[in-house]
Amino acid sequence: GYFLAGRSMHFIPVGASLFASNIGSGHFIGLTGSGASSGIAVAGFEISAIHWLMVLGWLFVPIYMKAEVFTMPQYIKMRYGGERIRVYLTCLALMLSIFTKISVDLYSGAIFLQQALNWNLYASVIALILLAAFFTVGGGLTAVIWTDFIQTVIMVVSAFILMIISFVRVGGIQQIRNLFPYALAYTTLHNITECGVPNENYFSLIRPFDADLPWFGILFGNGVASIWYWSCDQVIVQRTLAAKNLSHARAGCLVAGILKFLPLFLMVFPGMIARILFPDEIGCSDPDVCYQVCHSRNGCNDIAYPLLVLRLMPNAIRGLTLACMIAALMSSLTSIFNSSSTIFTIDIWQRFRRNAHDWELMIVGRVFVMILVGISILWIPIIRAAQGARLFDYIQAVQSFLAPPVAACYLLGVLWKRINEEGAFWGLISGLFIGIVRFIWEYSYTAMPCQLEHLDKRPSVVRFNFLYFSVLLFIISGIVTIVISLLTKPIPEKYISGLTISDLDNPEKAIEIPTRPGCMHKANTYYDEEQPYHFENSSSYHIDQPSTETERKALHFFQTGDSTGIAFYLKTAFAWICGLEKTDELDGQSICSDSHSHGNINNRRSITSIRDEHVSSWHKECSYAAIIILALCAFVWTFFTDFRIRLN
Repeated sequence: GYFLAGRSMHFIPVGASLFASNIGSGHFIGLTGSGASSGIAVAGFEISAIHWLMVLGWLFVPIYMKAEVFTMPQYIKMRYGGERIRVYLTCLALMLSIFTKISVDLYSGAIFLQQALNWNLYASVIALILLAAFFTVGGGLTAVIWTDFIQTVIMVVSAFILMIISFVRVGGIQQIRNLFPYALAYTTLHNITECGVPNENYFSLIRPFDADLPWFGILFGNGVASIWYWSCDQVIVQRTLAAKNLSHARAGCLVAGILKFLPLFLMVFPGMIARILFPDEIGCSDPDVCYQVCHSRNGCNDIAYPLLVLRLMPNAIRGLTLACMIAALMSSLTSIFNSSSTIFTIDIWQRFRRNAHDWELMIVGRVFVMILVGISILWIPIIRAAQGARLFDYIQAVQSFLAPPVAACYLLGVLWKRINEEGAFWGLISGLFIGIVRFIWEYSYTAMPCQLEHLDKRPSVVRFNFLYFSVLLFIISGIVTIVISLLTKPIPEKYISGLTISDLDNPEKAIEIPTRPGCMHKANTYYDEEQPYHFENSSSYHIDQPSTETERKALHFFQTGDSTGIAFYLKTAFAWICGLEKTDELDGQSICSDSHSHGNINNRRSITSIRDEHVSSWHKECSYAAIIILALCAFVWTFFTDFRIRLN
């Protein structure tokens, strides 16, 4: 119930939570800033995400639900066996959560608060992150999803108000198209270089040969990262697994897909308007002038949204917009905190505490949230020093360096039974090595301001566009995975029944791949079936009798004390911290008895059969709706592409 909301969520809160978990203050700051810098091409990331939401709902979610998993590393454990891939992905997911999600959201939120209210940077961030942690610790995924739903409404309404005010002020979309190429700073007008001049294809989503945002790179390079983000990342997939059945999960993906059309109008166009209205600040090209405006020598694109709020919004609505930004920040943080604590508790803690009680898992999950809070606060100075002129590009680049091997591992795993543990592991390792080398190489050089680009000493391999690099890394990882899998023994059929898309309707349930105790370095754990192996159940968590003195003392605490003394209040408070609202659940015998533990397992909601879902009318309606949404995507791509400018 805490980690998957009891698998009882309807499609509307699931879809809203998918959108809110994705859209944070990093999008408000980053998308608006990129729109102010080069036009609408950055919205291609958001439009292409709709395609991958459909892939999530129609390819990956049915497999995950049939496997009845809590986390993505659990599925990897069932699909490939062994422990080393699962541990690798768990640690990578936690690192990506801290260094590309929490840190980016915190820093972008800090930019807004600093510009809007002149608050102390660290005091405001600490206050917001503690509030977000309180929401997560208090109620688990149910609280996170419902606060996501409410905050999505706040975000969209306030952003709509700002969009309308901005469009009225500038005169509509046609005026944006007419005025944007002339939104130049005073220093740019007196400069013989092209620094500070907008991209000539500023009003085109499709730019095939653009140096910064090539369309083929967005479609394929970002597509690789999107497979990881939308279909393999715990934060996103956990929302769909919380749906009451497969149809509600797919409908939630459709709702999120419809909402993904909004950032073009709510963020990118307002960013272009900000440059038109405030060209000397947003469009500054002189490093000294930029530093005076926003304390950055590489440009001030990222202050576009705060400037719109401060200078266009009426006083009363300005507070609503501030609430919108805080909601966006809290929404992303609560989602990441909850999902990361789930991964740590289920995939790491239970490796060392196989017989852990339910209340122990609850405590560990919530303590880990507090640890994430501490690491995130310590990371603020680092992300502040590393932030470049366009925050959204930083987000996409980091994902392009680290995500492609994981995307290859999952995609090949669900498409082809022949892929085995050895191939997947070495594909991940080879991709990680190449990605880390490029990542370190990329950020070991300081980005030069536009006017000093002639002094740029970076080698050509570092200047190679990160979107194309993502495709290359995906291909290399996939080739390594396939070749090694074909050179080694396949996984026997009985161990992977129903775990690939071609075997989805197989009524047989996969048998867990046996592993030798401590076989982190062993890959071929499922071939020698004559040897007695230890079976580790990854989807059921049994509660045994207390075996240590610490457990017996904890049990004694719950069994003692009258209903009016101090022990009663301590017991009640501890029950709330553990997420066990009923104090009678804390009775010692009920916690530790075998009958109660089996009852707990039996009471967990079982997944609706995939075969039953395929014959439901909802399934057909969702599929038709998906086709309509994809057709609408094609229309948007075409409508917002200037073919005349592109062909010239």
